Formats: sequence, C-alpha cells, structure tokens
Amino acid sequence: MPVAGEKAIVCDQCGAQFQTEESLEAHRQIHTGSDMAIFCLLCGKRFQTQPALQQHMEVHAGVRSYICSECNRTFPSHTALKRHLRSHTAGDHPYECEFCGSCFRDESTLKGHKRIHTGEKPYECNGCGKKFSLKHQLETHYRVHTGEKPFECKLCHQRSRDYSAMIKHLRTHNGASPYQCTICLEYCPSLSAMQKHMKAHKPEDVPPDWRIEKTYLYLCYV
Repeated sequence: MPVAGEKAIVCDQCGAQFQTEESLEAHRQIHTGSDMAIFCLLCGKRFQTQPALQQHMEVHAGVRSYICSECNRTFPSHTALKRHLRSHTAGDHPYECEFCGSCFRDESTLKGHKRIHTGEKPYECNGCGKKFSLKHQLETHYRVHTGEKPFECKLCHQRSRDYSAMIKHLRTHNGASPYQCTICLEYCPSLSAMQKHMKAHKPEDVPPDWRIEKTYLYLCYV
C-alpha cells in the first residue's frame, strides 16, 4: 500500500495500489491468465467484467455518485439505484432478474442482462472465435481487427478503440476525469457527478445553449 501523502500507482485491472512501478508490474502477473477471475482485494467478491469491479469499489470508498432523477437520492452503485427506481416506476419495468433484482422494460433486455450472471456468450467473432455475452461487446471487439478508433481525446486528439481506453488515456493529462464543467472548469468522474455539480451553479450562470454533452473531454464517432 502507498505511504500517506504519496500518490498511489493503481492497477487498471483490479484497483490495487502500489508505491512503485516495479511493484505494480510484479502484481500484474496475477492477471495474465485468460481465465483469471476479476475480484475485489478488500472483500474477495468476484466479477466478470472490470467495469463491474470498478462500480463495486465505490461501495467500499463510500462514494454515492448515482443520483435518482426523480427524488435526488444518491446511491453507491448503479444496481442500488436501479432497485430504488422501481419505487418510482412500478409497472414500467415488469421484467425482473431473479439473480439480482434489477428490472427491465422488456423481456429481450432482461435476457441480455441475465447473461452477466449465467456466463452465456452467444456472440462469436468470425475473425478469431472469441465469444461475448452482448452484441455491443462483439461490435467493440471487432475494432481490434479493423483498427477503428472512434473515441477521440479533445485535449490531444489521440484516438482509442473504446470508452474505457479513452478514460485511461485522459488520466495521463494530469489525472483528468472524462467530464469538465464549461462554467468553472472543474472535473467530474461521471455524468451523474456532473449533473450534481451543475446544480451548484446559479441558473443565470448557465448559458441558454448549454448541454451536458459539452462537458465531455472526448468525442465519439459511433
């Protein structure tokens, strides 16, 4: 663990923190196995995707960045917010996942979601045979073969294949978060955080043509 006052070097696979690049490189060896599960170092809970782990880590950090658009209550995870939303939209999301309680508007969306729990991967790349749970995951993977990089950094114009790679790149700009307030130039780590931040500004300070898309520090061409 890093010494108090020193900037931590963070593993982009599991969130573990280290004092030196050498320690980080040694640690990364545990992630080299293709079947290695992604897990939380604090509680041991395992996840199928890195974004799911990152969302889970916010629970340990006490971060409550997911805001209900109906009542402004905050929640530590997207799952917690979705469960809460059922209290506002009873009847609008009648299809419930038996694994986690999340609710959906239609059966096809629920079916796609449940693959996160079952591990089913019906979408296969015809170029290399790799399989995916969701269609959009396969579409993103195809860019490995085509070389397409639809995400562009507004700060230096570097291109990336996907959103997560762009977020990692933005951090090389002095730790920049992906969203920046156009009024006071403060950075925010998520759209929900940006929405909450904007409420601190007086309505008369917000330009009439302001849109949240203007806060993005990246462009997306898909």
